[in-house]
Amino acid sequence: MKILFLCLVLSFLTACAGNHSGISSNVDVCCSNSEYRTFLVNAKDIPAFLSPLMMNSFSVAFANYGFQPVSEKADLDVELKYVQQKLGTTLDRDGFDERIAPGGEVRFVAKIIVDMRDAETHETVWSGSIQRTHDVSSGEYMHTGRASIALLDSFNELLKGYHRETR
Repeated sequence: MKILFLCLVLSFLTACAGNHSGISSNVDVCCSNSEYRTFLVNAKDIPAFLSPLMMNSFSVAFANYGFQPVSEKADLDVELKYVQQKLGTTLDRDGFDERIAPGGEVRFVAKIIVDMRDAETHETVWSGSIQRTHDVSSGEYMHTGRASIALLDSFNELLKGYHRETR
């Protein structure tokens, strides 16, 4: 009975930790609700194939909360920074208790850090991140259609606590 209860509690906790896409989010500095109205988003250290997808998904999500994306003279400078942490490969055991690492698989955590700074003072007014663990085998590619939906959902979730004062 205790084991069943523990399994139920653990499944509840893991269900709350992220969204359906496996992307989790975390807010580190919160919650400025100042007079900011516009933002300019830039990418840092994001692979070239991911940069437009990240910037577009973030811009749409932030615009959903009443902020206007601009190409210059913004109230907020938003930086999206990519950080990758390699993980060890999964090891299987054969019948002789030897460890066998499957070939061609890469495991890593991809993290996007969102840092919002006041454009005049350069002071951080909000910071958060989204991350996902990836298991990539040789020959696999990124499904950008599904990824863009998952990223938009994740940025919406991340930003839902950030509200602009309406005047």
